Amino acid sequence: MVTFRYFLSVITVVLGGSAQFYSYGVVNPAQVIITSWINQTYTERYGTPLTLTLSNVIWSFVVSSIAIGAIVGASLTRIIGERYGRRNGLIMNGVANVFAAFFELAAKPLRSPEMLIFGRFIFGINMGLTSGLVPMYLMEITPGRYRGPAGTLHQVAVAFSDWFSLLIGLPEVLGSETLWPLAFAFPGLAALGLVIILPFCPESPKYTLGKKGDREQCLKDVEILIGPVEAPHMFETIVREVALDRGTGSFYELFTRKDLRIPVTVSILVMIAQQFTGCTAVFAYSTDMFLNAKLEPSIARYSTLGIGIVYFLFACTSPYLIEKYGRRPLSIFQLGSCMIALILLSIFTYLQNYQGQDWASYGTIFALVLYMCVYGVGSPIPWIIASELFSQQFRATAVTVSVFVAWTFAFVISTIYLPFQQLVGVSFSYLPFIVVIAISLVFIYILLPETRDRPICDIVTEVHHRTASLSAGRPWDASRPPSRQEVQRLLDSIEVPTYASNDTLFDEN
Repeated sequence: MVTFRYFLSVITVVLGGSAQFYSYGVVNPAQVIITSWINQTYTERYGTPLTLTLSNVIWSFVVSSIAIGAIVGASLTRIIGERYGRRNGLIMNGVANVFAAFFELAAKPLRSPEMLIFGRFIFGINMGLTSGLVPMYLMEITPGRYRGPAGTLHQVAVAFSDWFSLLIGLPEVLGSETLWPLAFAFPGLAALGLVIILPFCPESPKYTLGKKGDREQCLKDVEILIGPVEAPHMFETIVREVALDRGTGSFYELFTRKDLRIPVTVSILVMIAQQFTGCTAVFAYSTDMFLNAKLEPSIARYSTLGIGIVYFLFACTSPYLIEKYGRRPLSIFQLGSCMIALILLSIFTYLQNYQGQDWASYGTIFALVLYMCVYGVGSPIPWIIASELFSQQFRATAVTVSVFVAWTFAFVISTIYLPFQQLVGVSFSYLPFIVVIAISLVFIYILLPETRDRPICDIVTEVHHRTASLSAGRPWDASRPPSRQEVQRLLDSIEVPTYASNDTLFDEN
């Protein structure tokens, strides 16, 4: 039975950490107002207005600074998470977020677009670290049977922040010429709450035992999180997992050890597949789709907000669906359904733009809503897979790699999509996403094991079985459960020390 302190920890990191993705979307509704302010500021500073080209360059810095910061933050996940701990890393991240909010607030009074860009860059670093640290912390403080739903809460909060940023950024709310600094600095308020509350929450017990070697504090933290009755069982599970660890957990070892190659490949592949669902393009240009459907600009903005809410509501179902149906089936369903929705978008936009079929605009809206629904139900899976495929020793390293890949591809796709769309047209701009999803579906079907309610040793066994089937040229055997003989051969090949919960191996003295 989880305790009040457990719920406090979860709510604090979800609202103070995961919801910081608000900063990614709040810039879109305020584009006209911000570009006008930037042009006015530079005109007053230098005496001449900005050219259209230079204005677009500066705006691109405002938008992309957060993605560049996220790549930097993602690359720091292992360093921060392993050196300072999951909880303390989130606290440090929250402090940086509060400082970034002050930069956003001061940018307009001090007439400094540079402060606006720098503040968003820090927000980006915060988002990159949050992407790795929050799911890792949530899953490490949660008992095994609730591990999946806990990990999905991060993405549910991200979905909430997506539509909430669209709401706050509306001119009728905080997106006006006078209030937009408040809209941009709003995440600092939630981060301040995290900085105040999280120090009273426990550190990840797995980190405390695995990295600090403090068995007594680990057991104490487990009791704080789930109570003294169920604490021994969770503590024993943590001890067994830590006992399986061998190696330094370095990036070099992660990419060179043969037994880790398939888990690394899978964790990277699911992230690439997620980015190539076209989420960046669909989210960024959904308003244009509504405008093409002959809606008024104000109605199109509210329609974009509406589909953001649809995405959030379906993301809220993911904790239940992931536990009921598992990570693997839901991931395959999500990718396949997104591919169908993108095919429909391509067909309907082609009929509308090239064949002059006005009715196809309604088909475009239907395909867009369908996309948001199916994308939402499986969106958390890539963010929890790396934490479940690796033991404590390599978890932070693997999460760093997968999150770095996610943000790098998000930046690249968001940067090149618009020029590519202008080159080939809207209808054909979805084809690369469709092709990559189709290829990813094949490999994920072969390589991705089911991780629901399974200890790390069972997951490793299945990964080895899938690797062996692929190496032997029998990919159709990958989904077949490994035989008893195969399991025994694997166990015989691994020399692993075992420890009891009362062993003094992890004592500091």
